[in-house]
Amino acid sequence: MSNDGRSATLPHGDLEGRSLEPSPSIHYLVGGFRISLGDQSNTPGPRTHILNFVRGLSQIGRRTELLTASSFPMMGRFTQIRQSDYAGADGSKIWIADVVRGAAAVWCGVNVFVRTARQPAPQLIYERVAVLQTLTSFHARKGSAVRVVEANGILSRETAQDRKVLKAERIARYLERRVLRRSDIVVAVSERLCDELVEFARIDRDKVLVVPNGVDERLLDYHRSESACRVIGFVGSVVKWQNLDQLILSVARVANGASEPVRLEIIGDGAELGNLKQLVKDEGLSELVSFHGRMPQSAAFEVMTAWDVGIAGHQKSSSQSMYHSPLKLYEYAALGLSIVCTESADAESLARSGADIHMFSDTVEFEATLKELVGGARRSSGDIELSRAAVVRDHAWSTRATAVLDRAGLIPQSDKRPAR
Repeated sequence: MSNDGRSATLPHGDLEGRSLEPSPSIHYLVGGFRISLGDQSNTPGPRTHILNFVRGLSQIGRRTELLTASSFPMMGRFTQIRQSDYAGADGSKIWIADVVRGAAAVWCGVNVFVRTARQPAPQLIYERVAVLQTLTSFHARKGSAVRVVEANGILSRETAQDRKVLKAERIARYLERRVLRRSDIVVAVSERLCDELVEFARIDRDKVLVVPNGVDERLLDYHRSESACRVIGFVGSVVKWQNLDQLILSVARVANGASEPVRLEIIGDGAELGNLKQLVKDEGLSELVSFHGRMPQSAAFEVMTAWDVGIAGHQKSSSQSMYHSPLKLYEYAALGLSIVCTESADAESLARSGADIHMFSDTVEFEATLKELVGGARRSSGDIELSRAAVVRDHAWSTRATAVLDRAGLIPQSDKRPAR
């Protein structure tokens, strides 16, 4: 992977017995201005998803050309913007940002056209939906390829109503619907999102393929370590909707009645970090709670190997339901953590694979579950390793990539594996 994210291939040693095709048959378009693929990315979730999906494609022999907005001339500065930079910004500042984003979107489109006009037509164009972007429309070879669009949410609505950093919602909504309608296949990360996309864009349900997040098998290389106390952890964006203030107070109540020491560790950065640190100080919880801030992914995984419990409390916001596919669930499961989370299809699927999943619906149930986990016996290392292996086997990124290519008609019949 080059540092600028323009192309992504893997050495032959990473392939599952297949040679890598000589030239890219897939063009992956990433329109999100803030998304970068380096270790210090301010968008670790999208970065992980993109790199792992590309790696999954490589494992089945497909070479991918990555065209990221942040790699185009004059666009790199957008990757330095953090979510917290626009927290509480007034309307005029956001309107100015919308104008800049609109101009930048056209510039990105021109770059896509120039770069793809000089290349052979790919078999498949895969675009990750972004606000105010429609990169496939600028692709010089779009008429000769299968057009796939990946949706991780209703982004125009989320950006305007949840994050409150978009004023031009009507324009963004029009462009988002246009991208979805003009695609041959829409990839949604959950069945619930599929339902909302069908309603939002007025597209046929048969056009949508549900492909949730997956597991990087290299997480099995991280060895579990045991702490002297019970460690509860959270990794992700430190933003208001994560309700981390309630997490801290709940863990404090559980720790007060625990028979052995308990510690809460939080990895991540965001607009709420300062408020949470002040809460910990005001409540006298400095011995209980540790903030690691933003960390390189490998360093974060090393810290997480000592956690007993991972927390994921995703809730619906402006949507009709919680339709996301929480990547952290897959990371927690592959690292062998017990998981306390809200209900989702991902959690249910991981539980069927043997992950130690505990779902909750309210604060009382959450605290009761934590109390039981903290007070009970630790899971045996044998059980943990068996569940880790099963999770990786059942949720590999190569399987996710194969599902997309199969729907696009790009998996030869001779290469299809019989169903288990």
